[in-house]
Amino acid sequence: GKMLSASTPTQTPTSGEDSSGSDRGSEVSVGAPATETDRFGFILGNGSTAGEGPPPELVRQRETKWINIISQWDRVLLKKSKQCQKGIPASLRAKCWPLLCGATDRIKSLPLYQTLDSRPALQSWVDVIERDLDRQFPFHEMFLSRDGHGQRGLFRVLKAFTQLKPEEGYCQAQGPVAAVLLMNMPTEQAFWCLVQISEQYLPGYYSPLLEGVLFDAAMLTRVLKRTCPAAHKHLQRHGVEPLMFATDWLMCLFTRHLPFNTLLRVWDLFFCYGVRVLFQVAVVLVRRALGRVEQREACEGQMETLERLRGVREQVCSVPLSSKDLERQTERELEKWRMERPASSFDPRGRCHGYRMAWARDREREEREREKGNLSLPLIHSPSLLSLSPS
Repeated sequence: GKMLSASTPTQTPTSGEDSSGSDRGSEVSVGAPATETDRFGFILGNGSTAGEGPPPELVRQRETKWINIISQWDRVLLKKSKQCQKGIPASLRAKCWPLLCGATDRIKSLPLYQTLDSRPALQSWVDVIERDLDRQFPFHEMFLSRDGHGQRGLFRVLKAFTQLKPEEGYCQAQGPVAAVLLMNMPTEQAFWCLVQISEQYLPGYYSPLLEGVLFDAAMLTRVLKRTCPAAHKHLQRHGVEPLMFATDWLMCLFTRHLPFNTLLRVWDLFFCYGVRVLFQVAVVLVRRALGRVEQREACEGQMETLERLRGVREQVCSVPLSSKDLERQTERELEKWRMERPASSFDPRGRCHGYRMAWARDREREEREREKGNLSLPLIHSPSLLSLSPS
């Protein structure tokens, strides 16, 4: 069914965003000149596309509904998707995103983040992470200075990830994802959301072989063929594959390609429905770049087409793509994948398609632990509890 509906003009969004929730000004360095920012914390004139927020009464109304949902989280599964489509109030994202993706349950399980945070990391990872820190949102007040709380928090989250998953380590695309999480929540919650995205929602996206991204780029070809055949034909004619333009979109969860108010709405839906939302947004961007005949005619070759796709930065509207549809396309692509890569054991069918699956998996984990008579089993030693292979 249709799910994405945030098609509002860039400068006047009505998308339910009221403020960034980014610990604004909590650790501004002494003597720094006051900088004027928009309601998301971006310095005015530098990537600020915020416009005015929705009327306060609408914000309060949505907050009330979400507070009610949070208070009876396990009992109101159906209400969540409806409310996610309307947008989560900015003041409650720090609570709702971790609840939706199952990060809250992992925090409750054991105080692992503090242990990882206090341990020294491998120097090789430290060097690579530090090199990238000031590249993330340089025009956002949180990430302006090397010793500001934004860059320090980002370092801690990414460093802890390399300690939790030494076989995967750090992937550059995790930087902007972690940065957006930190704009909305404290470091521990941001860390576990990043873990859930990497392990459950998008397995294989940030591992050295990038199998998840390779698979989804191939999936995007199938989705484009069905949803915008003319643009798909144009891409084929000029030898342009999604891997050439959509890798950054998918791996960075569109952090660099959508106005910030739209990005937050897309993430609300992503935590609710999973990877399907990424495909829907990708289709919208391709349509915006190549949907009209004159746009395609203006792109005479591969280079022009890629330039146009890489430069697209748009608002998002509805794209129908049902979960059944996605399942069918996944099965077909998996057959092809196994023929082409007989040595690969990658299987995306077990990945988490949103909050219901995250919730169900957590109930299963609790059940298993109860049977073992151990409710605080360290997850770090029990990867089988979060197995991604279909059972």
